Amino acid sequence: MRRYRKTIRHPETMRGRSSRPVSSQFDYTLDLHGKTSDEATSMLNAVLSSYAKSCILIVHGKGEGILRRRIRAFASADPRIRRVEFGENALVPGGDGVTVVYTS
Repeated sequence: MRRYRKTIRHPETMRGRSSRPVSSQFDYTLDLHGKTSDEATSMLNAVLSSYAKSCILIVHGKGEGILRRRIRAFASADPRIRRVEFGENALVPGGDGVTVVYTS
């Protein structure tokens, strides 16, 4: 647990970090805080239609995980998405509160 806290407090200690700031690593950031799962899915679908061949950061928050599960299931099944990275595996601050998708 201590390693996790250190990583969040000091993102520069994360392995594989880029020299670019986190916000500029993505072509689009979709913030879904406060949205219902249906609204979130609809918004993600619209963004995927507009941003072909891009990297999209989806901020769904941690909470109870309702949006996280719905967004990740949608992203894993959508043929427009070639890769999905979950939480800490994405090497960006936000942990389980974010998902990164790469469209084809």
